[in-house]
Amino acid sequence: MNAFTQKYGTRVMWLLIAVFVASLSYSFYFKARVEVDARAYDRIAWNIVQGNGYREMTDGPLQEDNAILRVGPGYELFLALIYFIFGHHYAAVWIAHAFLSTASAFLVFLLARKIFSSDPARDTMALIASALIGLSPDIITVNGLLLTETLGVFLIILCAYLFFKYFVSEIRSGWQIFYVGIVLAFAIMVRTPAAFLLFPILFCIYQRGTKKQAAIFLCTIALVFMPWIIRNFNVYRTFVPTNLAYGIDLLSGNHKGATGELEPYMQNGLYLEEFGIVRGSKLLTLEALRFISANPLEFIKLTIYRLSIYFSLSRPTGFWFHLGATGKTITIILSALYSIFLFVFGFFGLYASQKLSDADRRKARYLAAMLIMMPLAVIGIIVETRYRFLSYPFFAIFAGYGAVIAWRKEILRSLVVIALMLFANTAFDAIRSMDKIIEHIRAL
Repeated sequence: MNAFTQKYGTRVMWLLIAVFVASLSYSFYFKARVEVDARAYDRIAWNIVQGNGYREMTDGPLQEDNAILRVGPGYELFLALIYFIFGHHYAAVWIAHAFLSTASAFLVFLLARKIFSSDPARDTMALIASALIGLSPDIITVNGLLLTETLGVFLIILCAYLFFKYFVSEIRSGWQIFYVGIVLAFAIMVRTPAAFLLFPILFCIYQRGTKKQAAIFLCTIALVFMPWIIRNFNVYRTFVPTNLAYGIDLLSGNHKGATGELEPYMQNGLYLEEFGIVRGSKLLTLEALRFISANPLEFIKLTIYRLSIYFSLSRPTGFWFHLGATGKTITIILSALYSIFLFVFGFFGLYASQKLSDADRRKARYLAAMLIMMPLAVIGIIVETRYRFLSYPFFAIFAGYGAVIAWRKEILRSLVVIALMLFANTAFDAIRSMDKIIEHIRAL
């Protein structure tokens, strides 16, 4: 095999089969009902297929339909394409999710080999990274639901892979950056925080490419968004590049009494009901910005809380509506163990990457910049456990490297320090959120 040895090629093949089977088995075993966000995405997608347009309900004016307040439109269009081809069957979505998760695991393997190309154990590192993303209990769970994360993770890792192909090429062409731009644009349409990847990618193009390539990159993204922007202007008579969820999210996380998490805030509904979706969203944003400017220390405190939540090991997933008490308990345990390994060895690998050769260290630094963009995109707004899924591919790659370095018994003192820091943050978050933890435990 050209890309990697026959030995690792066989192992990767079996791993990818395991990823596909695990994802599909979970989805078909639980057959989770469509609820909350997933129900909204499902309705929007089916309305598109039926010719009703991008809307959640059909009994009111399009200008006041809640669809534009949902994360999108990328995932809804993806669902609509599946429904158009296969009909309104959730099984088709589960199969598509399984394929996407398998592809993500394979791309992580290839990208990890590309990052750590000079290390003799690069195939082992890449295999660990691939397993961490493909067999993640968190991602396997959302694969069985109609949520944006499966597609978002795939597009982000595909964008990163195409970017690093450009990065390591001796001759960097405009076509390479054109493909990066297309994938990133769709990733932003699926999960808006992906927009922060613009910063390290643009910086790299200016450093290692040309201004013409930077222009191609930005124009490509603009062209992908143009039909959606035009549609929104025709409907709402204002500029809406993705959706209008930003006002709700920003004020939900930044008001008096906020905790940094996504919690119901009555003001959101009042503004939208009184002023309508477009004007209400703008007023919600202004209200949040007024709070931040008038209370900068409170904003900093909330941001610290959100950062703590993002990296807390006491924030496993598991409280899903389709799980019973036993299923929730098992999922919580697996998710907690997974997050401990991913974050401890991920941060350790990030630290240890400074030992790499010059060429690999430069690649690792750009990968680290991409990782940093994911929490940076949300810690000023609100944080939920599944919001950190977009950072998992990057953590998985560093965790694969960190696990091998630990196996070699190199700089283990740093591993201990990192673990202690993460557990200290977890203790801080757990103490601050003890009431919610007790409530969750009782709910089991």
